[in-house]
Amino acid sequence: MFRRKFNKVILSILVATIVSSTNMFMSGSKAQAAIGNLSENDTIYQIMVDRFYDGDKTNNATGDAFRNTENLEDDFRYMHGGDWQGVIDKLDYIKGMGYSAIWISPVAEPQMWSRADGTGKVWPTAYHGYNVKDPNKANPYFGTKEKLKELVDKAHEKGIKVIIDIVPNHVGDYMLGKQAYYDIKGFEPAAPFNNPNWYHHNGDIDWSREHSDPQMLDDHDLGGLDDLNQDNSDAKAAMNNAIKSWFDYTGADAARVDAAKCMKPSYINELQKYIGVNTFGENFDMNVDFVKKWVGSDAEWGMLDFPLYQAINNDFASGQSFDDMSSSGTCSIKNILAQDNKYNGYANHMVTFIDNHDRNRFLTVANGNVKKLQNALVFMFTVRGVPTVFQGTEQNKGNANGASINGIADTWNRWSMVKKDYNGNVITDYFNENTDTYKLINKLNSFRQKYEALREGTQREMWSSPHLYAFSRRMDSGENVGQEVVNVFNNSDGDQSATIPIRAESTIKVGDKFVNLFDVNDSITVQQGGVTGKQISVNLGENSGKIYVVNNETPNPDQKNVQYKVSYKNTNAQKVTLHYGTNGWKNIQDVNMTKNSNGEFEATITVNNNDILNYCIHIISPTDYWDNNGGQNWNVKVTKAEDYINDGVKSNLKSVNTTTSAAIDSGIDSTVNR
Repeated sequence: MFRRKFNKVILSILVATIVSSTNMFMSGSKAQAAIGNLSENDTIYQIMVDRFYDGDKTNNATGDAFRNTENLEDDFRYMHGGDWQGVIDKLDYIKGMGYSAIWISPVAEPQMWSRADGTGKVWPTAYHGYNVKDPNKANPYFGTKEKLKELVDKAHEKGIKVIIDIVPNHVGDYMLGKQAYYDIKGFEPAAPFNNPNWYHHNGDIDWSREHSDPQMLDDHDLGGLDDLNQDNSDAKAAMNNAIKSWFDYTGADAARVDAAKCMKPSYINELQKYIGVNTFGENFDMNVDFVKKWVGSDAEWGMLDFPLYQAINNDFASGQSFDDMSSSGTCSIKNILAQDNKYNGYANHMVTFIDNHDRNRFLTVANGNVKKLQNALVFMFTVRGVPTVFQGTEQNKGNANGASINGIADTWNRWSMVKKDYNGNVITDYFNENTDTYKLINKLNSFRQKYEALREGTQREMWSSPHLYAFSRRMDSGENVGQEVVNVFNNSDGDQSATIPIRAESTIKVGDKFVNLFDVNDSITVQQGGVTGKQISVNLGENSGKIYVVNNETPNPDQKNVQYKVSYKNTNAQKVTLHYGTNGWKNIQDVNMTKNSNGEFEATITVNNNDILNYCIHIISPTDYWDNNGGQNWNVKVTKAEDYINDGVKSNLKSVNTTTSAAIDSGIDSTVNR
């Protein structure tokens, strides 16, 4: 996303010419360039492809491997039909929340059936993709390699990066226990990965020894999955080349590394450099001292932040004390963030989450309390790191059937975004763009886009008590040096108040006014006093958070909030957003526009009387482009409207109608403020 005004007429034509010319000489195996490395400026939407959306029924598994219903826990162990075409079909849904990246399931051909368990039962494992059969071939149940490239290209067109989940540690479970041979004819990975000498044969990891004997993680099997020996140069080269080929071919932008804790950090660093994109890994551990080993200049760009995940669940879902520093409180918010220095400057690269495909849904842990869910999301989008949200969280839905899972969560939490009956008829879907949490995530992404401090700022604690926690994010250098955002949270079922000192490092002054981004009428003034000589007094309702920024503009005595409706007529558009700011593109936001009975798109926003409303229109589908009034944008002075009846409700509503310009409809995109 962009923050400055620029002229796109020549630029867009030049880029199109370059791309077209390049593609004329591009071989079928060469991708367009990635749109940018994963960075702390991104936010991620995690997609479990099989459980997302079935866009192509011709690639579905058949027979016993496939199920439509999700009524029994057993149902979740089978394939349900989601694929890469389904992700393409729902990119607008994802873009509507403001995400800049998607993380998709592993892409390689999977082992369809597991080895028999102790009861003789075999399970299909292909739906998640972590049991690999052929690292060089595409998962046929998700689509072709060409379809995967199309997904990456379509995502890039919408400004969305693609993160591929990679599995360098192992293949499927083909060899039994410590056996160094395949005991079932034809039951083996694809060549050249069917060489038993490429694997360790030491049996499964003993998890009671993972910290005391880390070598066990590197040379034992993860849950029976055949552990590749990266010290074998042929095995390492074959796996590294297979993984690199997916990024070379598709132009994907980053990688999530499965089971990173089971490989040496130095090897993953080598792999990251070889494939040429930033990576973040999985170390399913709540101990910062252990997790930190896998992130840094000699390891990975980032890591999934399991320690902070546990603290968020403890404090926001279960209401435990924010500031518990006892040995039993090792996963409190205060305790975990106090250890950020151990990441040696990489804390902003930690990939944060409140749940994922291996954990109970946050809402289940929070006993269905949506306020707690939304409070945790506000925290995650403001705290240091790269926020990641698991598909469906925006639908206010916990585990299916309300069932909680002990240990690794891999059933009830992995429900499909489309609910079907036994015969495959759709009962309902979970792509509602009007839920309060969907809209909240859109706002949070907008806030992060606007304030660099929320993306790259230094994190500093300001206040910690059992049920009230506050921190600042401040830019200590760069173009926006001094920009600061103060974030305050209450995790209790009652009101909380505190007088909080402003940090000594802050350049905020006595008399400065803070405004809550969620409510412009909620403002507080910095008072003299406290240990630093300047302080603020805050009040928060139950399970809520506030995001404060400095706004010292003198209010107009006649200034009042005005509801302003923008109407937009474009008969060819299917999905549209309003991109607007005020008084010279300040306070930029994006809101979805809804189609009325007359076929016009509408959005009602709240601005102040006498503001200059600056806006343009983003047509997202069926073709992604901007309508900016022939390069001028629309700039309207807001004045008090006469009361009138709108849908039976008397309101102070000002309305403006916008019609598409011929130039924009023909695909020419000129000056856009975004």
